[in-house]
Amino acid sequence: MWAGDRCRRRKRESWHAGPRGQAALELLAALPLLVAVGLLAWQLVAALGAAQEATERARAGALRASGDGRTLTIERAVRVPSFLPGARGLTVTARSAVRAP
Repeated sequence: MWAGDRCRRRKRESWHAGPRGQAALELLAALPLLVAVGLLAWQLVAALGAAQEATERARAGALRASGDGRTLTIERAVRVPSFLPGARGLTVTARSAVRAP
């Protein structure tokens, strides 16, 4: 056996060893996407929390103001905390109507 055969065999063996570090590179490539999905999910949670708070404020305001036998509609707006660069200035509005006897 001469040196050329040994070199070719070594190249073949290293090629059959499989991709090394491929999973780590794929994770690094997917990391920005995973971060973006996490931020979107957190923004959705913040928007739902603000909607719940706006609903509670509208109901409380309508119940507090009612009492003279008429239907009263109260509207309240709550600012949504933003975690994404383009999500500043979002508000959630809730409306509640109460008819007091």
